[in-house]
Amino acid sequence: NTIFRGVLAQDKPVDVFFAGDNAEAKAHVAAFLESLDMRPLDAGGIEMTSVLEWSGILLVGVASNGAGFDIALGAKTL
Repeated sequence: NTIFRGVLAQDKPVDVFFAGDNAEAKAHVAAFLESLDMRPLDAGGIEMTSVLEWSGILLVGVASNGAGFDIALGAKTL
């Protein structure tokens, strides 16, 4: 990811959303992301992939229109 490299370069945990229908594959993805000091967030089944894709498009649009590229989507527990 070079567009949001500023976010990745910060010394903060990065949330990574992922989706799929194969529990074993999702466990491997989560373990890989954790090995990179990222926080994997399971967004659900394969039907959620289009939502995640559009979230990326939204983020690029917001960044391109004034927010800058040092922004990211994340999740916070209350």
